[in-house]
Amino acid sequence: MRPKAALINDSAVVVSRGTILAVGSADTIIRRYPGHRVVRLENAVLMPGLVNLHTHLELPPILDAIRATKFPAWVINLIKAKKELTHNNYAAAVKTNIGTLIRTGTTTVGEICTHGISPTYLRKSGLRAKVFFEVIKMSPSSPQLTLPYLGKGGLVQFGVSPHTPYTVSEKVLQELKNRFHDSPVSLAMHVAESKDEIRLLQGKKSSLAELYRLAGWDLSWAPSAVSSFDYLERIGLLSPHFLAVHAVQVTNRDIAIIRKSKVSIAHCPRSNKETGGGRMPLKKILDAGIGVGLGTDSLASSPTLNMWDEMRYAYRIHHRDGITANEILTLATVGGAKALGMGAETGSIEKGKKADLIAIPLPDKKTGDLYSDLLRETKSCIMTMINGKILHLEKPREIQ
Repeated sequence: MRPKAALINDSAVVVSRGTILAVGSADTIIRRYPGHRVVRLENAVLMPGLVNLHTHLELPPILDAIRATKFPAWVINLIKAKKELTHNNYAAAVKTNIGTLIRTGTTTVGEICTHGISPTYLRKSGLRAKVFFEVIKMSPSSPQLTLPYLGKGGLVQFGVSPHTPYTVSEKVLQELKNRFHDSPVSLAMHVAESKDEIRLLQGKKSSLAELYRLAGWDLSWAPSAVSSFDYLERIGLLSPHFLAVHAVQVTNRDIAIIRKSKVSIAHCPRSNKETGGGRMPLKKILDAGIGVGLGTDSLASSPTLNMWDEMRYAYRIHHRDGITANEILTLATVGGAKALGMGAETGSIEKGKKADLIAIPLPDKKTGDLYSDLLRETKSCIMTMINGKILHLEKPREIQ
């Protein structure tokens, strides 16, 4: 998935201590590196592991129970459904969902942690992750913001997720900006997810007023701005360390703000469809030179956590705009890695990068476009390797 790099037939990758040492033809590599353990994956495509840029692993599959045609109704249904969930429900969901990610080829995940459960299981899993601790705090009083330790290093890194522009007060957002001014920390926020969000900020009638009522918030606490991105720019929160999740309801001015601030976007097309958020103008955003990756979102707003399902749907709704299958795969690998600030570590198969690799079956039907063939046929992986460690291997081939 390196720009303009050719496909290599009968290829091999050398891995040592979690890092890629070399890439090339199998004959040359095996001759040059004798004595290595060899895993043979015939009739397979070896590619970088997928980056699921945005999800909530703590949520179980409740989409069918809370589905709604409009975004505010979905939000309220989710709040009500979560009242019936327990710590054990969340823990069981994390364990099951991590297994799904690994089996279907996700090697890096951008996780929103709401209940403090997912980091423990992620550390044990072998997945590469950036965990964003969620903040919901709308009171206009001076914030008392307590955050977990945001340590660095290892496979699991940390950031903060102020939930949305309308569920976190401006004072809290200012506190976050001031706290991390000298030592930037990654931030992820659901932004411009629905028309009702924009209407609320513009002081117009919005169904999100019901959310404020249920939460016991005064509607006057809602921020006032032309758009969500206009509001966040005014606060000074936008930066290259900011990940905007969804960014569906954006104007040309918003796109200019995003580009200027070097913000990245997590595109979750199936979630946008299921919650009634709308369709993101992907082609226009990519043409503006903005960094974009793909995410499945949670099982409360998406049918699966399988990135191949997400890519298939993304290709289906965007290919008429000129988006190619190759570009969709790029969003799910290189794009997601860069958006998480991990572009130097993962996202492509290159010497010196971490060995996050997957093997998938060669397509049965060949149309001449390998990328679209892979999107059409791939459902799971033959092998998933993260940081040089094989975590999933189906139908083991000859191992010397």
